[in-house]
Amino acid sequence: MKKGLLYAIIASVLWAIVTPFIKQGLSYDFTPMNFAGIRFTLVGIILFAYTWHKGMWREIKQNSRLFLNLILINMFLGYTAFYIGVDFVSGAISSIIMGMTPLINVLLAHLIARNDKLNIYKTCSLLVSLIGLFLIIGMGSDGKPLDTKGIAGVVLLLLNIILQGYSAISVSEDKGKVNPIFLNAVQMFFGGLLIYIVGVSVEGFHPFIGKPAGFYISLGVLVFISVFAFSFWFMALQDAKSKVSDLNMCRLINPILGAVLSWIMLADEYPTFSTVTGMLIIVSSLIIYFKGETLVKRIKNKGTQT
Repeated sequence: MKKGLLYAIIASVLWAIVTPFIKQGLSYDFTPMNFAGIRFTLVGIILFAYTWHKGMWREIKQNSRLFLNLILINMFLGYTAFYIGVDFVSGAISSIIMGMTPLINVLLAHLIARNDKLNIYKTCSLLVSLIGLFLIIGMGSDGKPLDTKGIAGVVLLLLNIILQGYSAISVSEDKGKVNPIFLNAVQMFFGGLLIYIVGVSVEGFHPFIGKPAGFYISLGVLVFISVFAFSFWFMALQDAKSKVSDLNMCRLINPILGAVLSWIMLADEYPTFSTVTGMLIIVSSLIIYFKGETLVKRIKNKGTQT
């Protein structure tokens, strides 16, 4: 297995368990931007303690375009949309919609990245995944179409995917310029601080001292995931042998694991025909993506040998 692909799989497994813990943390009378801001600022502090080095401010200045991209687009806009979107829909639907990440990023890579274009199998994967998405939107998590709030949540989650996909391509295009863990530290601290400041201004201040133990457990798990998941993801993106589109396909782990954990952990959530079917349809696009190309390569190799 390519090293980049292995890092992407580890990051995807960690990200798959995020949604239930976000839903759990928000259930303790907390607002999305306040919660996200605290989480990411803490992650940034931890990573800065590990990556602090002489000349780092000069390094940030030299790569200011990349860092501003990650702080403003990936963290502030992307995660604000993500947290509000998660708050608007069920945990299972959030996880399944986020399963669209690799497929939307395949399309973005085709439009933006160099040497990472669509082929017939990637196109079929996108079309199949859209069928699964429309099934979920049309049937919701309780057999009924999503209401206006639910549709807004889906739109915000899709916006998050597009914004983070653009940032991922930017990191990939600048392979090797910045240590990936330091890259994560800067985006988490400054992006988290910006989210928190804006969150307090918009949502009001929500005290985080004296909360039940469940709140701190959820926050602790999310901090742990952020410390490692993004660091592994940036390592994957900076691997010279890996394409952005291939790495993003690993994130189809998210809809299965994330939805199952939501059904297990969250009391008011349970599997329905529409969510399970939509999830299976979206995941089947992964098989089309990888198996289609593998099959063609085998046929070509046999033709060359004969």
